[in-house]
Amino acid sequence: MVRWATRRRRQTDSGSGSALGPQARGIFDRLFGSTPEPPRAPRLEALSLAIVSGKGGTGKSFLATNLAVLMHQALRRVAIVDCDFGLACDHLLLGLSPKLTLQDFVSGRVGMLDLCVESPPGPVLVPGAQGVRRMASLSDAELQRLGAGFAELAAAYDVLILDVGAGISPQNVLTMLCADHLVMVTEPEIAALTDAYAVIKCIAQLRERVAVSVVVNRVASPGMGEATYQKLAEVAQRYSGVSLTYLGEVAFDPKVTQRRLGQLPLVVTEPQDPISEAVRAVLRNLEGVTGPLAPRHVDAETGLEARFRRHRLFLT
Repeated sequence: MVRWATRRRRQTDSGSGSALGPQARGIFDRLFGSTPEPPRAPRLEALSLAIVSGKGGTGKSFLATNLAVLMHQALRRVAIVDCDFGLACDHLLLGLSPKLTLQDFVSGRVGMLDLCVESPPGPVLVPGAQGVRRMASLSDAELQRLGAGFAELAAAYDVLILDVGAGISPQNVLTMLCADHLVMVTEPEIAALTDAYAVIKCIAQLRERVAVSVVVNRVASPGMGEATYQKLAEVAQRYSGVSLTYLGEVAFDPKVTQRRLGQLPLVVTEPQDPISEAVRAVLRNLEGVTGPLAPRHVDAETGLEARFRRHRLFLT
């Protein structure tokens, strides 16, 4: 899969170029100072999903990795990017010990597709860095490079899952703004709900018509998830004008916390478990909201890189 993506990138690169001949380019440069970029034809780009949360510990990475595995099992080409830039953990949940991380990419040492590692359960992972403080505060040039790298991934896969760090740090917000769809993971307790609303409010102030769905994790009894969602949805609609969509609930079970350290995702090791069934239901509902988990046509103004470039201006 990674070799296929690299080959596709090379074919795309070799097909680019200006429609102006050398003499015409020289005349244009003398008259106007630069040669215009030729218009880019629409291209296919992966559906991008940002898995987000207001606070840490809600089970966001558990959901992101298990969804990625289920998509892979459904024969989707899926890549998950650990966007908790300096405190990454997805490699642990997917049984990997990567040698390269996003730190190597933003520093210019490797290309984005060079980071892609196929995990034992199938999905490709782009690992984040661990304990690297400077990754929490990237320069503008590094952010632009990151946006271009995300677009390169999106051109090579069907679905791009961005596992975003908790909270509203500038880089987290920028990553959320660039995704096609946000999946908010929260819990039925006041701190998680308050922080979830804070994220929704922040995104709504910066992007019109933001699409946000909600998964309520670690519910104590059936139906608690929907009741929790209704509270969040009412506040989001009333005070931020954002209409949320409910994807489902996942029950509390110790097997997905301390007892699963060092194991592969639950949907792999215990596919018939009620928790695995709940995650499958979330995926079915998500596809009902987003449409097919497949690439869609974008142009130069609507693609992931263009959104990344445009929205990064809020950091200044």
